[in-house]
Amino acid sequence: MLMHLLIVSACGALGCGLRIIARDALMRSGTSPWWAVLVINLCGALVMGAVAGGAQSIEERAGSTLVIAATGVLAGWTTYSAFAMDVVQLWLRGERRSACVLWLATLCGAPFLALAGCAAMAALIGAAT
Repeated sequence: MLMHLLIVSACGALGCGLRIIARDALMRSGTSPWWAVLVINLCGALVMGAVAGGAQSIEERAGSTLVIAATGVLAGWTTYSAFAMDVVQLWLRGERRSACVLWLATLCGAPFLALAGCAAMAALIGAAT
């Protein structure tokens, strides 16, 4: 149990660092911070769905440590608090349309992409067996 906690914590820190690098790169290319958070969260949802869809197969082939590590990285990569703060800041700045787009795109898009990732991984695993 302690080893799993250490792995997920270290991987969470890695995911957080990767999120900051990705966000800064997107912002340097002219993307607003809230679009960067949206892209990061939606990508994380897609990958998390793929991990969930392949978890049993991954555990059978590589062990539960890989699933725990992937969960840690993705937990650090995505960020609900940044999403919430961006919605609030946009709203308070009077950018209500952008606030609503971010809110709806995240709340609708993330579960959809997680399901898509899960289905894609299940199809890949089914095709491989």
